[in-house]
Amino acid sequence: MDASRPTRGDRPPLPPRYGTGGNNPSPSRGASQRQTGRRDSTETNGTSGQARQILSPVPVTMSQKGLNPPPLPPRGSSPSVFSGREGSTFSRRNGRITSPPPEDLELFAHHCRLFFFSAAPPETSQAYISATLAKLPPAHRAAYTRLQSQLRSEAHLHHLRVRISSFHALLSSTLSSGSLSLPARSDLGCLRARSERAERLDHFIRTWGTSSTGPQLPFFRGLWGALRVQSRGRQHGGAGVRRVVWEIDDAVFLESGGPEFMAEAVAVLKGVLGFEDQPLCTPPKLRRATPIPDSPADDQDLRARSGSDPFTDRRTPGGPPPPPQPRKTSGRGPAPPPPISRRKASPNVEESQWRDITAPVSPLLSSDYPADREALLGGAPRSPLSLVPMIADPDRDSIDSRSFDLGEEEAELNRPRFRLWTFPAHIADDEASALMRLFPRFVGRGVDPRLRASTPAPRDKDLELGLVSGVAGDVWSTLSVDGVEVRIPRPEREGEAGVVRCGTGRMWGGGANRRAGWEGGVWFRFKRWWRRLFGLA
Repeated sequence: MDASRPTRGDRPPLPPRYGTGGNNPSPSRGASQRQTGRRDSTETNGTSGQARQILSPVPVTMSQKGLNPPPLPPRGSSPSVFSGREGSTFSRRNGRITSPPPEDLELFAHHCRLFFFSAAPPETSQAYISATLAKLPPAHRAAYTRLQSQLRSEAHLHHLRVRISSFHALLSSTLSSGSLSLPARSDLGCLRARSERAERLDHFIRTWGTSSTGPQLPFFRGLWGALRVQSRGRQHGGAGVRRVVWEIDDAVFLESGGPEFMAEAVAVLKGVLGFEDQPLCTPPKLRRATPIPDSPADDQDLRARSGSDPFTDRRTPGGPPPPPQPRKTSGRGPAPPPPISRRKASPNVEESQWRDITAPVSPLLSSDYPADREALLGGAPRSPLSLVPMIADPDRDSIDSRSFDLGEEEAELNRPRFRLWTFPAHIADDEASALMRLFPRFVGRGVDPRLRASTPAPRDKDLELGLVSGVAGDVWSTLSVDGVEVRIPRPEREGEAGVVRCGTGRMWGGGANRRAGWEGGVWFRFKRWWRRLFGLA
């Protein structure tokens, strides 16, 4: 037997297992003892000790394998999966969520006003808004989106006010047949007047009425239906001698094609063709806005004045006005009055300090243009692009600005407001038929408006006997607008009133009559009779 090889009796005892002896009070202490005994056994016994080391169930920690878990990132220094946006962080300062800087909000509001209130929004403002919203932290996103939605609502309401005021200004400034030339206005039935009406209407149709799916199609179809009904006799479903009354909502002009369509439609319908309009309700009360005063001294006078206004010079609130300087008299008569001062009085120290505190400075405004800065930040009439919000003037509007709700004003402005357009008396049947041929074919395709026979008014004897009780009063309703009484058919009794709907709105035969010669010339009546004989008309 080899002397170098250990025998069975010379082998060292096995290390004690975990949990079997009373000398291991803790797992950590037992693990250290097992590691010490295993290391000694391996060094003394060689290969046999290595085999027993492999068979022994010794736990190995992650630190022994060299695998350490990564440390947790500090909150706010890396993207958070709970923020809802990749790459976004919480804006914290000393462990507290901070608010967005006021100067950043003011600059963002300035770009939003430029983008929403301008007729042609600048691309720089659009790019700034998109870039700002893309890099916002979640803690600031609510403030910016709330400000953006508020300015968007105010801009929508502002544009609606502008459209409504422009529409009423057009109606009040446009006279019936006032867009024709002077020789044509002198005789509305002459060939020159008819030629001008046809030319202007043809240009209007070619500009706005060539699309079969456009938003202006109901308007053109309604106008075509009015010409169709007016050019027919009463026995053929037309109005005959009576003038057609067309009831339209003002929203057709305001919302169909923008301000250009609104201006041209009013000019053609009233200024060229000669329709007469009558509103069925009072116009909406528009809220006028004036800038917030820049100093307490400006509260006394909120009127916007020009540079040449003699009332521009304000007195200094420090004391009474200075006495007038005595003038030396001469023997040549009274001297002329002193010229009016065109300079603005320089503000005192307190007013300038107060303005510097309340008026924020925008990085977009350069100090080389003090007039622009004054117009935007105070001291001059502001436009809707101003950096300072607007308030209502109590002298011009009785509505309290503090309790005024923009939603209520928008609902009031969007309320349906109908208007009656009475067909002109000077357009005869032959001219109406010629104007109908200017429309594209798809406008009158599948449409054949015919007035129904209306229920005759009851006689006085029948009313006394009780045979007919209030038929006329049930069919027609009377409205009084600005001292003018208007009779319109009730919506639920349109069939009895002979109402027809074509395109947009509704139309019926009114109480006014047309001029003499409304049937057209002899040749036109002969051709129409021939076409009706063969069922072509």
